Amino acid sequence: MLADPHLTLADVQWVLGHAHITTTELYTAPTVAEVVPQVLAHHARQASQAVLPRTPAPGYRPEVLQTLFGAAPLGGDPA
Repeated sequence: MLADPHLTLADVQWVLGHAHITTTELYTAPTVAEVVPQVLAHHARQASQAVLPRTPAPGYRPEVLQTLFGAAPLGGDPA
């Protein structure tokens, strides 16, 4: 029932007959079997997204950025 987006935690509390919502919350702790696939899917989505080029916010002096970040051009990869 907790996985059903149409039921609230309070709904589940009522069905289970818990006097306090904190008792029902004990059932919300995810298992390793639930978390690991979600984390792997998150990392796969992150890896598939295009890497945005580094562009500084307006107003920074190029020589200061070169000192802080090295010889890489401000558009992205090292030359």
